[in-house]
Amino acid sequence: MSIAEDYKIVPILASEDISTGVDTDSIDMSGFHKGTFIFTCATVVTDIAFTPTSGIAAGTKTTAIPLRWAVGGAAIGTAVAGSTASCDVLSAWSAHASTAVTTASSDLMYVIEIDASAMTDGEPWLTFSLVTATSGFVHCVAILEPRYSSNRSGTALA
Repeated sequence: MSIAEDYKIVPILASEDISTGVDTDSIDMSGFHKGTFIFTCATVVTDIAFTPTSGIAAGTKTTAIPLRWAVGGAAIGTAVAGSTASCDVLSAWSAHASTAVTTASSDLMYVIEIDASAMTDGEPWLTFSLVTATSGFVHCVAILEPRYSSNRSGTALA
């Protein structure tokens, strides 16, 4: 099994300051069952609101999408043997109807899952909007579960 052959790996947000709000690249989810989005944060000392929306075209944000998420147990680079206070140990999953809001996100990892079946029919494009009250840099890579796998699948981006 190879993750790159069985799933689609898509970078959707380069290191970007989200202080005035930013959108990720839009993904056409019509060929995918599910998306797992791995957000990593640099220094972000205030809350971050993560809002996934669907739309009829790339960049169109029409309908809020339910999500579930978990957060790493400590700052990235922190590991405590056998402990949940490690960056690679996720918290319990939490479900949200439309927006998930963090607190004090510096150097944390957030894993967000979206089920494509929860998206509105006729709105196959998924875009995340992120906003925080102060400066902060965030990055994201999506891992998509395709309806039909192929190691050389076409782009999921616009």
